[in-house]
Amino acid sequence: MNDSPNSLSTVSIISNGLVRRTSQLQREPVTHAERVLRKWHTTVWMLVVSLFATAINQVQASDQGAAPAADAPQPALAKVEEAEDLLAGEFMANWKLFSSDPQTDAATVWMIMQDPPDADRILICTGAPKGFAFTTAEYSDFELSLEWRYPEDPSGNSGVLIYTQNEPRIWPTAIQIQLHQPEAGSIFPSGDAVSDNTLDSAPDLAGPVKTWNACRILSREGRITVEINGKRAGEVTGAKPAVGRIALQSEGSVVHFRKIRLKKLTVVPKAESPEVKTPDPAGGAPNPDVCPKP
Repeated sequence: MNDSPNSLSTVSIISNGLVRRTSQLQREPVTHAERVLRKWHTTVWMLVVSLFATAINQVQASDQGAAPAADAPQPALAKVEEAEDLLAGEFMANWKLFSSDPQTDAATVWMIMQDPPDADRILICTGAPKGFAFTTAEYSDFELSLEWRYPEDPSGNSGVLIYTQNEPRIWPTAIQIQLHQPEAGSIFPSGDAVSDNTLDSAPDLAGPVKTWNACRILSREGRITVEINGKRAGEVTGAKPAVGRIALQSEGSVVHFRKIRLKKLTVVPKAESPEVKTPDPAGGAPNPDVCPKP
């Protein structure tokens, strides 16, 4: 009930009418039995009005939402650390490379370009052979943002792997965020990874060839949320494993990456409810395993 003035007006009308009728009855000549009966009727109607008003107040309080108790458990929060530029410094000091062709030097597949010197560093992947570049550090709860583009292929294919395990194979155990141009933003497990669900994103979230696209990935306790170019692609939950390396795929197309930045999130546990203790019937210390009966 959202219109409280009307509700209170209804109660007021009933009460005022009852008072006027009671005054009229008091002025009319009646027998003793009739007077007792009228008093009983008046008492009943006043009780009905009181109960009606109480019910209205309870509904209004419910609509407005009760304030949470001071000791009620709060949802998990996340403290955000400063963003880390994953392309800063010496590339090979922070990343490792894997190629599906042992005869190919993976360093010829992945290269850093920076022109002019004060511009954003660009990580270029030739796309062949298949493989991936992965961070030396592991991450669990984080916000990862990056930009990517395909300079030539309108159906360019690559992806971001999170929670990547140290497995030199195609493809390792991880959760993949698809950067395939027509279906960017899709989420699914690879290798031996599992999740509660998978996600097929809406088509054409990515821009045309040669344009930079933005990807944002939020990871919290195995829950993964993805945005492509500011639009929510969707969410996957229950990912296992939920910790590992960040990896970028070489998957057949020349692809450029830049502005790869990661913020670590420190999850704050939910507040625990206070322990209920009752006195020991024998007079000893309180027994924490016994809850009082209502």
